Amino acid sequence: MEKFFMVNENFDRIINNTLENNFNVFLIENLIPISTGWTNIVYKVETNKGNYYFRFPRDEFWERTIVKDSQFANYINGKTSFKTSEINLDYDNGRPFSYHREIPGKTLADVMNNLSEFDIDKISFQISQFMNELHNIKYNENEVFSVDNIGLNLNDFITELLDKHVSQNDKSFWKFYHFGGENECLVHGDFNSSNILLDENNNVVAVIDFGFGGFGNKYMDISRIIGRCPFHFKNSIIKNYEEIDNHSLNLDLLDNDIKAWNSIDSGYINYMAKIGIYKK
Repeated sequence: MEKFFMVNENFDRIINNTLENNFNVFLIENLIPISTGWTNIVYKVETNKGNYYFRFPRDEFWERTIVKDSQFANYINGKTSFKTSEINLDYDNGRPFSYHREIPGKTLADVMNNLSEFDIDKISFQISQFMNELHNIKYNENEVFSVDNIGLNLNDFITELLDKHVSQNDKSFWKFYHFGGENECLVHGDFNSSNILLDENNNVVAVIDFGFGGFGNKYMDISRIIGRCPFHFKNSIIKNYEEIDNHSLNLDLLDNDIKAWNSIDSGYINYMAKIGIYKK
């Protein structure tokens, strides 16, 4: 038995058993591999009782990350105005995997290049609202996580990610630049357009995927979403966040964090291309 999950495993068996035992679901109508599952092997599962997503870690780092994802998402569930996934953990021969019910919606990434100015400003406001609500959750560090074997501060998490999955050349920038500012709040950590769900009227209904979640500062999330959206989102997100937070943002710090995220993405894409999961 492999220590981690491999793409040629019998996922039908694992998924069938999990759904039968936990949701009394006995009829799987479709099992769809998700090609963007770079960190985990991901399946969308269509059943007669709704749809589910399953994530199977590809290696030891992502194995620990799905545990963190589950604990963080479940901790903040109900603490913002937006839906988050209720993530379940299970084990196959000692290997953890996660699963959750689908939250209906389309990702911002799917439509962000074809939105009206009205929708851009509306979505930017709702994005800023979610971030501000998350950043202002009152928390006790010991209540958020019981896991302590992976970076719970975002800077530490990114350091381990780069050490394990990025070449020496591609991670050299990290020696000179870590995300600035003090750890002062909870952060999503990977707040990008693929992790924001919209309804049919282009309202933000949910935020998903908290595997990078932990402790940090507001610039980490604001820079992440700005860097992963078309440029015309930038001013709207900045304006809305400043108005909601009633504080001005340090634009130099924000721009430096955007550059850091771009370097992280570039290095990780190079790694995934090297091992054959991503095709440039």
